[in-house]
Amino acid sequence: MVLRERRYTLADLREIEQRPENVDKTFELINGEVHEVTAPEVIHNYIISMLVRKVGRYLDDNDIGLIFGDNISYTLPNGDELIPDASFVAHSHITYPLPKRFHFAPDFAVEVSSPSNSERELLEKAESYLQSGSQFVWIAYPIIRVFDVCHLIEDGSLIVRKVEIDGILDGEDVLPGFKLAVKDVFPPTQ
Repeated sequence: MVLRERRYTLADLREIEQRPENVDKTFELINGEVHEVTAPEVIHNYIISMLVRKVGRYLDDNDIGLIFGDNISYTLPNGDELIPDASFVAHSHITYPLPKRFHFAPDFAVEVSSPSNSERELLEKAESYLQSGSQFVWIAYPIIRVFDVCHLIEDGSLIVRKVEIDGILDGEDVLPGFKLAVKDVFPPTQ
């Protein structure tokens, strides 16, 4: 569900969240539009669980930050508020006690495509994270079993590289030395 009566602000989002009919709902604010976040499917949760588990193992040996599953909210400098399916934040960006929501972009974010997402919506989220400071964004497409790896180039354009089922995801400078086979993230097909 997308609310499009006008361009919404964070204050509007907070008011919408407080309405009695929305008490058990979750929303994101993307480019002035309020989007209801729907409950994920089993495959969606499987992919996120695998990513969080694999990155978590890396972080056990390389204590450089925290990995989060979904339901962590980021209020971005551009006014968007997003809830990535998974995200990583370096220790240098974290204050304790942990806040209710972060007011910056994660070092990297992961989005998993669901039936309720359009590809354009996912790319808009990636652009928002990257414009606000994320180093890269991974977008998983469960049906076709591929990832898009998104970056911004110097002129501010989004560049997307597809990593197929036999490919490797790289932690780049954010998770130095971290490698993850795409096939290890998706559930078995048999």
